[in-house]
Amino acid sequence: MRLPPLNEDLQSQLDEFDIWITPSLGEIVDTRRFKDELRLVSSTFEAMGRATSDFADTESCTPDRLTDIFVDVLRDREPAERQAVLDALASTLFAVTGKSDNNFKCQFPIYLRDEACWKEIPAYKRERRATRVSAAPIPRTLSSRRFMSIIANVNDASNETRLLKQFLSFVLRDQNAVNQLWALGSSYFAMKRFGRESDLLAPIVAFKVRGSVMASSGHEPERILRELLTTWGLRAGVDFNTTDVVVANTEEDVEGKTRAYDFVLPYRTPGWREDWNDRLFVQCQFYAGDSGSVSHKNVDQTRSSRESVGRLVQGARFIEYVDGAGYFSSLNGDLRRLLAYDDTQGLFQIRTAPVRLRGYLEQIGFLTPLKVEQAAALAARSSRTQVKQRLIADGFPDNEVERAINDCLERSLLVESGRRIVISAGRHTVVRRYLLLDHAVQLSHPLDRAQLAGKVLVPGYGPFHGVDLAELADTLTRSGSVFSAEYANSTTLLSDITYLAKNGYVLSR
Repeated sequence: MRLPPLNEDLQSQLDEFDIWITPSLGEIVDTRRFKDELRLVSSTFEAMGRATSDFADTESCTPDRLTDIFVDVLRDREPAERQAVLDALASTLFAVTGKSDNNFKCQFPIYLRDEACWKEIPAYKRERRATRVSAAPIPRTLSSRRFMSIIANVNDASNETRLLKQFLSFVLRDQNAVNQLWALGSSYFAMKRFGRESDLLAPIVAFKVRGSVMASSGHEPERILRELLTTWGLRAGVDFNTTDVVVANTEEDVEGKTRAYDFVLPYRTPGWREDWNDRLFVQCQFYAGDSGSVSHKNVDQTRSSRESVGRLVQGARFIEYVDGAGYFSSLNGDLRRLLAYDDTQGLFQIRTAPVRLRGYLEQIGFLTPLKVEQAAALAARSSRTQVKQRLIADGFPDNEVERAINDCLERSLLVESGRRIVISAGRHTVVRRYLLLDHAVQLSHPLDRAQLAGKVLVPGYGPFHGVDLAELADTLTRSGSVFSAEYANSTTLLSDITYLAKNGYVLSR
């Protein structure tokens, strides 16, 4: 059952984009990095509280007292755990006092030389059964992480005390820094009486981890898509790439005219076209806010990059994987420009990928294992010949059908049972849900806002395209597929629709 041709009208795609948008991929406070950092910062204040009688006064916030308590905290811990405690201490003090690691790494070596009168610092080298400690000249730059790494690995109380005291003396060298530490520390323990100490620290921690969280979230849409591709039966490193792909010749590499593509599909599937011909070239861009300078640059690079690939590849189709609130608002003009290019095949979003991206793969004649499994499911007693005939009738080339069926059998996604081909038990639910989705796509038609009640909306064909739920249920139960009896069970049917709606692949009104 092949998907109908996708709607590639520019305005229709833009209207559809607005309906199926994923505004963001979660708040910073929901990430594991934020929660881990909040725990470390809280434990840092708890330790400082023990040294200062819960920040009783500013006079208690001395480097000597804080050094003693953290040397005690580090005792009997492994180097990695010690490093985490010390990094949390450093970043907490930087946040509280307004200092930065960039300033620290340049100023601290001069402080050690001129005010502490040091000529060298400890250095360590890990060996098989021990860590060897020696002396080294004070470097010209010394980051807090590197300095804390020395403390974490030296693992000697006298050296720890000596090193940590100099760090704290530098960070708390002026009264303003001490006052700021006391103000936040005393507020922490005051709020703790009401169980709200985490609310006090949350803004500090969010600001602290924002950069690293935003950097890692840039790869989240790619991770989500790889999970989807795996669900469709495709293999990582074989059918889809796991790292960026650069398609260029040597001369272009030298001239710097290349651009990496986040996905090239199919990737290195055995039996598919040679080289990079007849593939989808996918660029991923997700902006939850206004990242104008980055987005504009990506749009500007698109034309030259596509021209470069076009000189080397036949049948290249350029697809944009774009999403996020930024493209709904301030970057909407960039989205329009991308889609208006003559060589833009189309776009898909996180929620529309199960329809749109599979549709684009079908357009180049590529069969996913999921499509073969669906063909096997459409008759209660399918033979290999019947599966092949059904796929050829859908317009897929004979050699591609043979390749895809053999692949499914070799990997036990399909199992031959006598003269029948059956879906493996582990793939049963996935195939049933996607067959429901594809039936909804086949039956869907344009709707206006007044007709949405009781409808299942699908992407790929405009902003409001859907089917009546009762009509969908009736078609599924009469389809003659291996799932007909299951679809007749209202609990299973509603469970599948709920699953698709929860993941955003359909909208149920």
